[in-house]
Formats: sequence, structure tokens, C-alpha cells
Amino acid sequence: MAFRHGLRWYDHRDGLHQGAPAPRRAAGDGRTVELSARSLSAGTLLDADICIIGAGPAGLTLARELVGIPLEVLVLESGDAGTDSRVDDLNIGTVRGDRYEDLRSTRHRGPGGTVHLWNTPIAGEQGAKFAPLDPFDFASRGGDPPGGWPFDRDHLVPFYHRAHQVCGLGRFGSDGGRSGLPLAGHGLVSSVYHFGRASTFLRRNVDALRSADNITLCSGATACLLVTDGTGRRVVRARAAALSGATFAISARIFVLAAGTIETTRLLLASVAADPAAAWSGLDWLGRGFMEHPRDYTLTWTPARPALFDDATFYDARAQQDGAIIGGRIGATSEILRAHGLPDFGVTLLPRRAHASSTRTIRTILARPRAGPPAGYGWSRVERPDNVYDAFRLVVNLGQRPDAANRIELGGAKDALGMPRSTLYWRWRDAEQAALERLRMMLASAFDRAGLGRIDMQPGARPDPNAHHHAGTTRMSSDPRHGVVDADARVHGTDNLFVSGASVFPTAGFVNPTLTIVAMAIRLADELRKL
Repeated sequence: MAFRHGLRWYDHRDGLHQGAPAPRRAAGDGRTVELSARSLSAGTLLDADICIIGAGPAGLTLARELVGIPLEVLVLESGDAGTDSRVDDLNIGTVRGDRYEDLRSTRHRGPGGTVHLWNTPIAGEQGAKFAPLDPFDFASRGGDPPGGWPFDRDHLVPFYHRAHQVCGLGRFGSDGGRSGLPLAGHGLVSSVYHFGRASTFLRRNVDALRSADNITLCSGATACLLVTDGTGRRVVRARAAALSGATFAISARIFVLAAGTIETTRLLLASVAADPAAAWSGLDWLGRGFMEHPRDYTLTWTPARPALFDDATFYDARAQQDGAIIGGRIGATSEILRAHGLPDFGVTLLPRRAHASSTRTIRTILARPRAGPPAGYGWSRVERPDNVYDAFRLVVNLGQRPDAANRIELGGAKDALGMPRSTLYWRWRDAEQAALERLRMMLASAFDRAGLGRIDMQPGARPDPNAHHHAGTTRMSSDPRHGVVDADARVHGTDNLFVSGASVFPTAGFVNPTLTIVAMAIRLADELRKL
């Protein structure tokens, strides 16, 4: 049932109310559009048409796309705009297997989610690099689970165009009209990242919800349990709690889990433990197939001639006429990836300062006494970079194939709200290391054959797994035997439960997943409007 004039809520003490208690902000017509779960009394029931659990890029985008529809949308967010270590302590979990950072520091609770943790400097503020998945990432490559995405990249391109607008990027597909290193004919290709600002999500997209008449953002509300009807096919309630200790419930016609890979999976697993009849209890891939984007820092390229520094400026960050900021990257053709059994990858070039061993280099550095030349983006603005730098570090971002053994499970410990904490099992397999060694050799050979110079490497060195780009665990598949959600992102076997975010990715490529998360959220919003 839709409530056109505001979120309806029930308080066991006083009966039926319109709006919400102790509002933090009200719309012009007096209706509350934002509330804090800390102000809700125990036993309250919030009733909406669509309940979105999580206000990171997926949840914010989904809600933004539903602004103005004749349905009430409730967005639950575990954190709020402030900083509260107790909220982030809910992220604490256990890691088993290979070295990996603790689960608390890899995520953030509050509107915007892990956008708060972005660390790429963009025009004086924090941001991230955006790129779509490659066509290679959508294709079936056999193995276990079989199959790739249930659609190809062309299907997602219209949504990538719209995602560029939501993310505050330039025109999708623009490469700035320039070219990079002469790699044609050697299996390598150059393309671009687009750089986006964190404020697009933390301010602009959050503010879009706060000004909407049909969206209510409820902060400080952590979903702890999904309750199904007698058949297990339909979610009828979500139970939530605030750190104040109050517990309450949410009723909705449609539920969407957008809490991030780990928390979405944790909520589904915890709900199975309490309700074995839930339709997803029999999905073998629930929690499995966790993927990261390991990074290899071991390759160093020494250009064969100074003129190559001019070609390499394509890979530095640079502003376009429309205000967009782009920077180049190196990848490989699908044919090369398949022929060599390689993961999808992207290479970023970062310059290495020359040793002050020549009069020319010393003179160049002394001419800038206030600060040394940049070692990251912005290096191409240095006068005569070939005088300042002598080599490039190749930062290789790697895709990881889904492995059933890399998974999320529930642990024995519980958090402050009584939910079982997550346990992540993650390993970098010998086969993956062998593929990385082949990739290093392929890059060195291609650069040599192209006459670009020498690539030095550190054979046997393992990559850094801590990109904090969590994906998989509720993977999308046409067959419930091989995944958790169907091609519409609906949990297999359910009528009204959907998932939005990187957890649905069957494969995750090598790039920050935000652009594809946003594109998929837009796609899901289009589907929800039809229901």
C-alpha cells in the first residue's frame, strides 16, 4: 500500500502517526524527510512501499532514480553524517587465509558509505578513478561457476552513459582525443580512467534525497534480520536496531539490499539462521566467490629514449574542456588475455624521480626549491619531465576470478546489536600467482618488441590485496545453481527481495567498481518502476 503523504509509522504506545518523531529536518510542507533511528521508540513499525537498506553509492543512486515516483521510499543507513567509532565497530570481523586488512578499516558507515575512504586526490579533494568493465569481463570463460554475466557489455552501455552523469564525470567514452604509447600490434591497448570527486556522493546525491517528497532517509538504523512469510518467498519485515538499544521493524512491498558486499551477505546469512524457510537458504553460492582487486607494484619501466616521456603524458591526469578529468591506462586485447590465460588488468604509470647524478637534473630540481616534483598524478606539468624522472613504476590492477573457497561466513562472536560477526576466508591461489608471472613477462616482452625500453620485475613477489573493492558473494546468474540473484537482481526464489551493489558481480574486472555499481543501480531502478 502506498502512502502519498509521508512515511507511515506505528508506535506501540500511541497508535498511528503520520511523519516521524523528533525529526532532524522537515520538508517545506512540514513532512519529515529525514529522521534518526535513535529517536524511535522500541516497537515502532515503519511502513513504506520500497525499503532500501544502505546509503552508499548503490543505495543513494537507486533512491535518487526513484525520486518523484508515486511511491514512498525509505532508505535505512547504519551510520549518520557524524563520526561514531561505535558504529564502525559493527564492521569488525575475522579474516582467515592470506594477509588481508581487517574488515573494520575497509568500510565506512554513513551516507555515502565507503566513498568516505576514497584516497585519489582530485583538484584539491578526495576522489576515485572510474572506468567501465571491459567486454572481456562479461564473457563466459568456463570453470566453476560456469558462465559470465547474463548479458553482454553492450546491454549495460546506456546505463554507463547515465552513470557518468550521476557520478559527475564527463561524457562516457571520451578519451580526450589523444593517444598514448605506440603499442598497436603488440596486444596492448590504451584507454582512460575518468576521475570523480567524493563530494558528488557525499553532498550532491545525498542532498537530492533530502529535498525529495517521497524519500525518507533514516540514519543510525542497522538492519539485523529479514523476516519472510510462510512460504519463504516474500520478505514481509526487516528488523532493525539503533545503538541506543531500540529495536523496530520495517514493512515494505519491495526490499533492496544495498549495504555493501560484506554486510549484504551477512544480513542474508543471519536471516537464514533465524528463518531456515527463507528461499535463499538453499543457494549454494550465497557468500561464495568473494573477489578483490590485488595490485602489483613490482614492475619498473625505463624508457628507451627521452621522447617517450611526451607519449607517456597521455597517462597522467589532465582536465578536459568540459571540466572532466581523465588519465590514461594500459590494458590488453581480449585475444591476448585468452591466449595467455591472463586476468583482466589495467596499468597506471607513475614516474620515478631521477637520481641527482647529473648537473642537468640538479639544476632542474633546484629551480623548484619550495617543493619537489610530483611522484604521482600531475607529473606531466613539470617542465622537461625527462630531466626530472628517469623511469616509471607500473602499477598493475588485477581482476580476480570467483573462487567458491573465497567466501563470507558468520562467525561465533556477536556485535553490539547481537548480530553474528562476519568471517572472510580469502586466499591468493598459486594459479593466480602463475597468471601474474605470465602477465609480467607479457608486458616486458610487449614493451621490448615495441622499442619502448626495459621493464624490470621482481619474480615471485605477491600482489597487495588491499584495494578494498569487495565484490561477489551474491553473484548474478540465470541459473540459481550458479548464483544468488537473477538477471534482474532479484534473489532467486523470492518475489520482492533485490540486491544492488558489487556483491552481484559475476566477475569484477580490475577497476574501482563504483561506475558499474551505479550503472546497475540505475538499471534496477528502471525495473522497480515497472513493478
